[in-house]
Amino acid sequence: MVRLMDIQEAVQQVSEAMASVLDIDVIISDADFHIVGDTKKHFKRDVTEVKDTYVIGQVIKTGILQVVSGKDDCEPCLSCMQQASCNLQAMICVPIHHAGTRIGAIGLIAITSASHDKLLENQCNMIEFAERMADLIVSKLREKEAALHLTVAKNQLTSIMNSIDEGIAATDESGSIVYLNSILEDMLGAPNRALIGRTVTDVLDVPCVAALIADGVEFNNVELRAHHAKSEVHALMSGRRVNLENKNAGAIFALKKMEDVYQVINKLTGSPVSTSFDQIIGDSAVMRQLKDTALRVATGSSSILITGESGTGKEVFARAIHYASPRSKSPFIAINCAAMPESLIESELFGYEEGTFTGGIRGGRPGKFQLAHGGTIFLDEIGDMPLHLQPKLLRVLQEKSIEKLGGHKSLAVDVRLIAATNKDLEAMVERGEFREDLFYRINVIPLRIPPLRERPKDTSLLLSNFLDQYSAKLNKKIKGFTADAERALLSYPWRGNVRELANVVEYAINMEPSAYITTNSLPFRVLGKREALTPAKPPPTWRSTEQQMIRSLCDELGTSVAAKRQIAEELGVSLATLYRKLKDMPADAAYGRFRGNTSIGYPQAAWPPR
Repeated sequence: MVRLMDIQEAVQQVSEAMASVLDIDVIISDADFHIVGDTKKHFKRDVTEVKDTYVIGQVIKTGILQVVSGKDDCEPCLSCMQQASCNLQAMICVPIHHAGTRIGAIGLIAITSASHDKLLENQCNMIEFAERMADLIVSKLREKEAALHLTVAKNQLTSIMNSIDEGIAATDESGSIVYLNSILEDMLGAPNRALIGRTVTDVLDVPCVAALIADGVEFNNVELRAHHAKSEVHALMSGRRVNLENKNAGAIFALKKMEDVYQVINKLTGSPVSTSFDQIIGDSAVMRQLKDTALRVATGSSSILITGESGTGKEVFARAIHYASPRSKSPFIAINCAAMPESLIESELFGYEEGTFTGGIRGGRPGKFQLAHGGTIFLDEIGDMPLHLQPKLLRVLQEKSIEKLGGHKSLAVDVRLIAATNKDLEAMVERGEFREDLFYRINVIPLRIPPLRERPKDTSLLLSNFLDQYSAKLNKKIKGFTADAERALLSYPWRGNVRELANVVEYAINMEPSAYITTNSLPFRVLGKREALTPAKPPPTWRSTEQQMIRSLCDELGTSVAAKRQIAEELGVSLATLYRKLKDMPADAAYGRFRGNTSIGYPQAAWPPR
């Protein structure tokens, strides 16, 4: 709460004005008995405080108006220790109230016989005048409080404007800048004092800004590129008009840095999963060495080429390198060159300007290199990148800048490239299918991920890891593998590597009814690959191959209805189709028992089988 002492200058001016008009001495005290206004004629010495025993002190304490006709008739004066040094002849004292609280008092003091008579003869008018002056002081107090509230509100608003991550500018009705926050100062590269008072169209020289100031045409998320002495502004800008009582009172402009916009896009569209090297399963000597090397090179900015068969985890390694690097807080953008149509890959990588081609997004679109600014871009299957785009990629890597399709300006980008492929790029270079200069540019640090068959020790670790992972995911209590199932899994060559292994474990957990994975729950290809390791005479026809497959499964699983259902699942056919195939098989002594009762009205199966 504001006190009288906070407006002491105004109170002193009131006391001097009253003394001048009335030709009477004036004293004004606050509720803490501090003298705030004083014409200093009634005391023979300087006094800065009053006492509660003084007349004015009694009024402050009681809130009751007092009129003193002389010292001899005033009880406080008779007991006052300062009586000898006081010139008081008569006195009128009124309290000052504000918001239901007593905040002080005003005293009118006569120090001569002439002023004594004047004061007492006109005491009603004097009291009314003193009360009006008290109201004036209270109004000054309210003004101070209102100004203080406005200052607090302004400081709060300024703090809010400086704390948000957008540049804010406010103008008056003529378009002159009256406020801008620190974010916009940094974006424009100019101090506040150099921008306040300037016309906003001089600072942000784009048609939509002029249209808002002149005609009130509001706009939203318009891309702005502006060059200033020390900086280049690239932002999305919105503008709103400010109306006061249906009249133009100015405008507000908000600018979002494009790099911040890209980060928001990445958070919404990118994968939030961070990967560390500790999460990569593998304890073989070759994998330990590979992880050590990758961790060592993660701190740099050189391009990395990761090679390896499909399913070995190239993207997992790329993510681990990114999140172990100084760029970990910036985006990780992955794009598969093989999955992208050749006609679209250039616009995906480098972006395009508005109007470049039919069907393009209004305002254009940023490319993956722009979105990855400050972070890492991962180009998977780079061996499938079209040959005509490779020079443009090489230029981006060398010059650290891109040019959008349909654009004429180079945009600086700071990205680290990690590429991956399962192809032999050196052989492709020799055949003229991949540029030699680009190969050496991306192959600064080569990392080869070995296939599973070269590190059998890791297969056991991965089996255990995926067993726990998919058991929890599928809400099944699988404890492990039987010896036969584990032997089959460890002897399988895993051409699809970790991806195929995960697929097989998930399939087996879905199929297994017991607490341990058996060979009955493994896909047939795993069992077939194991048996294929021993030499066998190739089957002459597809029909005989299928029949041999059915016989093998019947030998292993039995002849019950449940076993036949499982055989049908392994073959990917219905139970009815299996019965038809059993009926078509030769009814020899060895296998006739498997046919069972197939005469249940099913039509003859079509051939070749589906």
